[in-house]
Amino acid sequence: MEAQGNKENTPRMPVDRLLAQHCRILANVDAVEQFAAGAAPSHADKMADKRWAFTRDLLLHFARMESTIYGPMMNDRREHAQQTAALASVETATLMAEYREHVARWQGPHPADQWETYRRAIARLMRRIRTRLEAEAAEIVPLLPIQHDGPRSGPTRETYAAEAWEIRGVLFDGVPLPNS
Repeated sequence: MEAQGNKENTPRMPVDRLLAQHCRILANVDAVEQFAAGAAPSHADKMADKRWAFTRDLLLHFARMESTIYGPMMNDRREHAQQTAALASVETATLMAEYREHVARWQGPHPADQWETYRRAIARLMRRIRTRLEAEAAEIVPLLPIQHDGPRSGPTRETYAAEAWEIRGVLFDGVPLPNS
């Protein structure tokens, strides 16, 4: 089954690829939760590579959802699909704002210095990510393939590319996040 594009070469994402992305991100979430359940890491563990890999996969997934699913579905001939896609896009943007706030909060101190606080923040963030992915699977996937009704206005404005590069700068170069 594929998330079909229209005749004008709209991008599409096969449902099996979408669900494989969910599995990968959920495996990453499980790994982060296991890490946070353990002892505080040493200060020698900068964690940047792990944090970037997680961020990259997550933001790439959400960018793909915006461009190949939510945007096109907002022009679906089914009003329910339009509303569901619009709400999912807003919820994804809200989650990404929370993710960005988390990165900004933890860009300075090493998490080991405030391990219990960091663990709680990670647990909350992982629950939010899990909830978003479960909502995609339960609310968006059943609406695929997209049923276009006339011309498509294009993907939503959210690409998360800028956020990814800013977060990468924080993790590897210590560049502070700009104020939102």
